[in-house]
Amino acid sequence: MRLKESVLIDAGTGLANQEIIREIQNDLKNTLSCILVTHHHADHTGGLFCMKKFFQAEVVVPREERRSIEEADETANGLEIARRAGYYPADYKWKGCKTDQTAEPGECFRISDEEILVCDGAGHSLGGVCYYFPRKKMIFVGDLLMHGGRINLQNIPGADIHRYAESIVALESIEVEQFYPGHGCFSLHHGKEHIEKAVQTFKSLSIPPNFF
Repeated sequence: MRLKESVLIDAGTGLANQEIIREIQNDLKNTLSCILVTHHHADHTGGLFCMKKFFQAEVVVPREERRSIEEADETANGLEIARRAGYYPADYKWKGCKTDQTAEPGECFRISDEEILVCDGAGHSLGGVCYYFPRKKMIFVGDLLMHGGRINLQNIPGADIHRYAESIVALESIEVEQFYPGHGCFSLHHGKEHIEKAVQTFKSLSIPPNFF
């Protein structure tokens, strides 16, 4: 009997790889075949090399951030300044990871029996993306948007408030029930509410409250 595939969204900092791997193994009853990366910041990609190697999973990354992920470019992904600001230990190292496929806004691809639409997620980072699963009305937005319609705009390379607004407003056109941000609370129902709050704020020419 062929088992269905499972997908991991992002890979954490890499500071607790073995613990995360054990939890994944305990929870999964099938194959972890793919890791979908929302953006190149180290708290989402630091564990990527280890996860890919252990599970032999394919890695899908945003097209505009592929080079920084593969080359471990700490300037491009903001790790240098984030480490200096105290967000990471002084000795924290980020290892690059070979990728298998790129994701670009507007593309659709399939994993097992699931269709996945790639949505624009730029603004928090240079070229981040969101992954939308139409059949389940489920979206993974990375750090673009948080619970309550908050954004995550920081003084880091690639952050752009105008691109941020474009990405958020574009999400208004899709039907969302389950809403999964990269940090904080998520919603299993009525997830579109978080998007609509941010959209209305941007459309009034204001800026939504920040997550930090």
